[in-house]
Amino acid sequence: MGCKSARDEQARADHELREIKEEAAEAQSKLDAMQRRGDRPTEAEVDEVVDDLRQAQAEAREVGAEADEALTRARLEARSAVERSLHEKMKSMAELQREIREKLPKAEADRLVEELTERSAAVQEILPEIERARGINLEAIKRTAEQRLSDLDQALEQARQRV
Repeated sequence: MGCKSARDEQARADHELREIKEEAAEAQSKLDAMQRRGDRPTEAEVDEVVDDLRQAQAEAREVGAEADEALTRARLEARSAVERSLHEKMKSMAELQREIREKLPKAEADRLVEELTERSAAVQEILPEIERARGINLEAIKRTAEQRLSDLDQALEQARQRV
């Protein structure tokens, strides 16, 4: 899914940013070496270093923007998938709650409905975490969301068996 591409994009951005920093350090090193030798850099040499630094900065901005865009897409895909699944489960839960209230004693019905509500709330709590996730931890947050959805599914199935 998109998460892998966000993680890959972030890794690529990190790699390119390291290379850009190395290029900038090399350019600065050239100037420093000239100054240590007492050489005055020519205008062309200074222009070359400045151009290299500007190009490196532009590349860094571009790579960063691409990584941010990929992460934004991955977050959106992950959130949408969780929300769709939760929405379907919430519809089932609403129908099941009516049956639970009609067929089970009040105390048992209340306990069962409370458990289902807690499970659905646990899924809802993960949505803001998806929004804050970085490429590196989005996959783990998605797995947590899938586990919570599975727990809700299991609780719904157990409730269906009781009514």
